Amino acid sequence: MWAYRSHLSGFSSRFCAISLSLAGLFHCTQIQAAESVNASRNTIDTTLSNGLKVIIREDHRAPIVLSQIWYAVGSSDESGNLLGISHVLEHMMFKGTKKVPDDEFTRLSRIYGGSINAFTSTNYTNYFQLYPKKYFPLALELEADRMRNLVLRQQDFEPEIKVVMEERRQRTDDNPRNLAFERFKWIAYPTSHYRQPTIGLMKNLNNIQLKDLQHWYQTWYTPNNATLVIVGDVNPEATIQLVEKYFGQIPKQNTPDRNDVLEFDRLGFRQLEMNLPVQVPNLYMAWNVKSLKTAKNPQDAYALTIIQTLLDGGISSRLQDRLVRDRKILTSIDVSYDPYNRGDSLFIISALPADGVSLNQAQTAIQAQMDLFKTELVNQNELDAVKANFVSHLVYSQDDIAGQARMIGQLEVNGLDYRFLDQLPKHYETVTSADIQRIANVFFVRDNLSVLHLMPEQQQK
Repeated sequence: MWAYRSHLSGFSSRFCAISLSLAGLFHCTQIQAAESVNASRNTIDTTLSNGLKVIIREDHRAPIVLSQIWYAVGSSDESGNLLGISHVLEHMMFKGTKKVPDDEFTRLSRIYGGSINAFTSTNYTNYFQLYPKKYFPLALELEADRMRNLVLRQQDFEPEIKVVMEERRQRTDDNPRNLAFERFKWIAYPTSHYRQPTIGLMKNLNNIQLKDLQHWYQTWYTPNNATLVIVGDVNPEATIQLVEKYFGQIPKQNTPDRNDVLEFDRLGFRQLEMNLPVQVPNLYMAWNVKSLKTAKNPQDAYALTIIQTLLDGGISSRLQDRLVRDRKILTSIDVSYDPYNRGDSLFIISALPADGVSLNQAQTAIQAQMDLFKTELVNQNELDAVKANFVSHLVYSQDDIAGQARMIGQLEVNGLDYRFLDQLPKHYETVTSADIQRIANVFFVRDNLSVLHLMPEQQQK
């Protein structure tokens, strides 16, 4: 299974609580777009008596509906010899129930014009179904059925675990850069369970048994550990009735405490050197930082996000302009940061040095650009342009129903209220040059840095 990765030119949002006739009090968000046609979209949420959180957003631009169910369990919740079990169970969730046996789930979706898939992450496991509007109830029926009625059989498990093993070989073991980064995470996250690979290690996959999957399924796949997100051409009242019909009778149960995903502060400088069959040297630099969920001051996460955009937000961004095009120290650069993580995050820069440039020289050049944030306030014109670009991309990413559902679900499953989505643009717009300077001095220091030098095997000393 794979992870799949939405136009409002401006908007105002207002929040209200509305009482619908079906089940009492719902929360509603209404977004009005500044377009030639004044469109509006309503979002309601409620929680069933069994603990299932339901969020429904109307989007009537096309007669389709996307449903996603997000289980609050992922690779960071695994321990011991069971690394990768969440991902293995994701594969097995398509193997059938007594009511819908074997491959009927997939066959039915194909017959009725649906599109289905799933993905596993560190914090969650997500299953989605996209159907024409008239067949949307089928998606709910199928999803509710496999929430508690999955049939796990040895005859299905044995070939499927081999599929997962082959997936690991192709994506990690036979990909030197991915293999190196997997190992790098063990020093970048020395105490957090985020260091664990989502797909697990091969020795773990060899140890997982069918009974382990059964226990993992029964432990975590419960309505009170799930969020159902529905976006598309739906009537909210009718939809919540359908959800109650199919999911309402599934009993809730207690789930274990989740593993810790916080990291120690100021762990000290860490460096890993590896020689693998890569064609050119690779540099990775990762600073331990906070997310919106873990930062004492949320402004820290907003500032880190704007710094990421300043560094690598397009062809005119700082690292692209100064180190790739101007000084030609690097041939490529990538900067990533996840502000919406359930736990602490990493601020990661990966780069390929140009011919004749050593990894140490590339690292020094990048660090010099990071240090500029500590000593020089970002020019207001540059900052305003970057923030405008970032906020526009944030808004545009919510144009299609997949983008809306993904952000709603991701916020909720990581402990951030989905209504926060509509407030994000104004928060990012408040980031100042002083915020950036303060954050740079807090996080971009040597004691907070992990470095990986990945070199071709022929350069091994």
